[in-house]
Amino acid sequence: MNDRTFERIGALSGLAFVVLAVLSGFIYPQQPRVDATPAATLAWVHDHRVALQAGMIFDFFAAGVLVWFCGYLQRVLSRARGGAEPLAPIVLGAGIAVAVTTALAALPTTVLAFMDAQRGGITDLSLVRMLGDLNTIFFSATSVMTAVFLGALGLAMVRGEVARPWIGWLSLVVAAFNALAVWIGVTFSSYHGKGWMVVGWGAYVGFLAVVLVASASLLRQPRPTPVRAPAVAMS
Repeated sequence: MNDRTFERIGALSGLAFVVLAVLSGFIYPQQPRVDATPAATLAWVHDHRVALQAGMIFDFFAAGVLVWFCGYLQRVLSRARGGAEPLAPIVLGAGIAVAVTTALAALPTTVLAFMDAQRGGITDLSLVRMLGDLNTIFFSATSVMTAVFLGALGLAMVRGEVARPWIGWLSLVVAAFNALAVWIGVTFSSYHGKGWMVVGWGAYVGFLAVVLVASASLLRQPRPTPVRAPAVAMS
């Protein structure tokens, strides 16, 4: 694979991640509220089992594609400063962490749908409650990793290392939304009104928006010339 092909596939992987993530999150109705009864959660799983299973499959593939995209970002950032960009390993590490927690966050819903399809279904409502709550709490784990990823990537873009500075500022704002979403996901064990949902949706949709516009920008911009260290004359 030559460099030009890798660059194009790398940028396109970000777009592919967004498409898969949208499919994984919007092909089924949202989970009942956090203070809903386990019976309501179980009915949601039973009524939308096929869509939930399809969504979780999309989610797993989205996580895998995100790893590729983060590897591409690390290469682009490192090349911008001749391999001396300090934010590059942070973007890569945090991006992989987002991918891992994203895949893990799909497990509670996957298990619920899997057990619902088995003979006899699910009879233990306390198990339904636990898995439903895990689905919410895992969002906090993903959000903190997303905040680190977007914070590091945003700083690099603001400094002009990759994409456009305005995308970097957007990334930093969304990083703040994700940081706040961590607190909400862990402490809000009952419904607090629609106003707080703006933070959660802003964190999730904002993350996808940053990846989308960054990928499109990288796809359009020319390949930068690597920075080379000056030659040292030998006596």
